Amino acid sequence: EMGTADVVQLGVAMILVGLSCLGNTFIMLVFLMEYRRSRTLQPYELIVTLMAACSIVTVLAHVVWYIMYLFNFCTYFGSNIYRVTDFINVLLPKTIIWLTAWLCFVYCIKIVKVNWRIFMRMKKRISLAVKCMITGTLLLCISLSFPSTLFIELKINSTNVCKNYYKADTKNELFFIFTSMLSLMMSFLPLVLMLVSSLGIVIFLCLHSRNMDKNITSSGTSSCDAHTSVAIMLLCLIALFIACAGTVLPVNIQIAFGQFDVLIAIALSNIIYSAGSSVILIIGTVKLRHTLFKLLCQ
Repeated sequence: EMGTADVVQLGVAMILVGLSCLGNTFIMLVFLMEYRRSRTLQPYELIVTLMAACSIVTVLAHVVWYIMYLFNFCTYFGSNIYRVTDFINVLLPKTIIWLTAWLCFVYCIKIVKVNWRIFMRMKKRISLAVKCMITGTLLLCISLSFPSTLFIELKINSTNVCKNYYKADTKNELFFIFTSMLSLMMSFLPLVLMLVSSLGIVIFLCLHSRNMDKNITSSGTSSCDAHTSVAIMLLCLIALFIACAGTVLPVNIQIAFGQFDVLIAIALSNIIYSAGSSVILIIGTVKLRHTLFKLLCQ
């Protein structure tokens, strides 16, 4: 039977799922229409489009997982359903985190103007670099996500079969090493890249804001204002990520020691990040913001 807490969790999750699907679908449609019109996407547009696509699939996979988890439907489908949903729910959220980090990096390359050779070469080949980043990210995330399926095993004799499906109690040390490696490679390293890239943008804007105010963009705003808007958007994404990761890290530690009743916190934090990031991207990206204003004013 569902308790009051379960009903509240389900209600909040459904609201966030609706917001996430709506926002990320809007992002995908805008950039897919742009691709259809111009047959190309800017590097940052490609990254944002992939983030939106991954977010939609992640949210839907979490819905399936949540139904299995809450209503004990896993007994009808066996452990394979959890292997599929857990693989997706590890792979795609971590992919989104790395894509967010690469988005910060790409904007840093685009905005910061220095005479370093590596920066100049990167600016010229940014499209190729982004494709390599995306390919490398997918390979890394797949290689680190697959082992999570090896720890899944339904405990038929347990009173909560669908809520205690990890067999970490027999391999605590190995499971702890895996979750630690996952946190390092999929959370800490992307966060370092986000912070370094965003800090580079902020420092550059502070040092060159006066000169940039003289340059007016086609939309009638100074390039400094446009870049400042981007910096604020990236800082908001980082703040949202830190808030969600701050929830996931202690939860991973608890799971490593066999406390599986906190799994729902990871699902909710992933859904919150998917919904929140879509709102931040729509508000912070000029093309998305202007398209939304046009739709609302019609």
